[in-house]
Amino acid sequence: MRIFLSLIFVTFLSFGCATSDSTLRQSGHNDAYIQGFHDGRHSGLQEAGNHYESYIKDEQRFASDKDYQKGWLAGEAEGKELQRQATSVGEGIAGSYRVKGDKTDPEKVAKDVLKNVDTKELKSLEKEQD
Repeated sequence: MRIFLSLIFVTFLSFGCATSDSTLRQSGHNDAYIQGFHDGRHSGLQEAGNHYESYIKDEQRFASDKDYQKGWLAGEAEGKELQRQATSVGEGIAGSYRVKGDKTDPEKVAKDVLKNVDTKELKSLEKEQD
């Protein structure tokens, strides 16, 4: 159990290292760069396998606004790295969780972890998106 909690802590720590708006502003970036960065980060997370994220890219703005383009590319790289780190931690958790049989099925592990979690509130989010 300690290993599991430690890995969860590391996961949250990793996501806590994501670049914030204030950090970007302090680095001298403008709103176009920051918007591009956010869009790119969501896209990078999705491209790297996070199915809960969306690919976001304003193609017209990407082609015409160099600040948005630079921000988008930087955000995409960060998103991919964040997802790589999260996947690594997830695989570590799955590897420490022994399921009957020779292979560990990450989908089954995820379902086992969530089986006692109250997800009623998440249902309301699905309705809001429709």
